[in-house]
Amino acid sequence: MDTATSRYKGQVVIATKFGWDIDPAERKPSGRVSSRPEVIKDVVDGSLRRLGVDAIDLYYQHHVDPDVPIEDVAGAVKELIEAGKVKHFGMSEASAGGGSAGRVPSSP
Repeated sequence: MDTATSRYKGQVVIATKFGWDIDPAERKPSGRVSSRPEVIKDVVDGSLRRLGVDAIDLYYQHHVDPDVPIEDVAGAVKELIEAGKVKHFGMSEASAGGGSAGRVPSSP
């Protein structure tokens, strides 16, 4: 597949986010967040396919899901890093007190 990302392989950093609940049929956000570990693991494969890459350089949680402990989110992304699908983990719109341990974790 010839995509913009494949033409610039090795020259750009690929960053994409997760955390929105996306309707699988319409591919539109429902307006809710979802960072359950099984959802994170499912959506990364779609992102890799759409981007035409083997690994995402920076995979970041767009919105904190108040129903999922940050340690569970970080653990799911750590597994993706170990599988070679993701290189680094980041967070957006997170507060220092937002994690259940009272801190935002660094990349595994």
